[in-house]
Amino acid sequence: MRKIITERLIMRPFDAADINFLIHLKGSPTNMAGTTVGPIDATQATIQLDHYRQQWKDLGLGMWSLTHKASGEFVGECGYVKRPDLDDFSLRYTLSDSWWGQGLTPEAVQAALHYGLNNAYLKEVSALALASNERSCRILETSGMSVVDNNFGGRSNFHRYQLTQK
Repeated sequence: MRKIITERLIMRPFDAADINFLIHLKGSPTNMAGTTVGPIDATQATIQLDHYRQQWKDLGLGMWSLTHKASGEFVGECGYVKRPDLDDFSLRYTLSDSWWGQGLTPEAVQAALHYGLNNAYLKEVSALALASNERSCRILETSGMSVVDNNFGGRSNFHRYQLTQK
């Protein structure tokens, strides 16, 4: 089961046809303001999409494209990336700013965590957030994650959250 359906979202692995959505999402300074990387260009988005798709093939877990069920519109991404600087999978999410404030991010995060811990049998999950991104920190904390490092990678106020399977 790689596709997840929540109350308001359809979450499915990215496919090649999603490139324009990803370019728009990741190229927006507003959408990417709370991240450490900032906006990326079309070439970088294409590389990222290829990585997302390859990770699903190699590891059986990755990033989902988020579609709003009622409208059929692309709203963002949520899922897992395997980072070289972490032993566990890292939960990541980005929603288009036009969908902010509707509770879709917590809905996607909860579904992704449930899938990772119960279907992919992960023992623990990490997530990274800048302390200044209060919305993201609140979402992670209300999802049951706890801060385990306040200065991840030696970067001040860069929180590493973790949730361990009980």
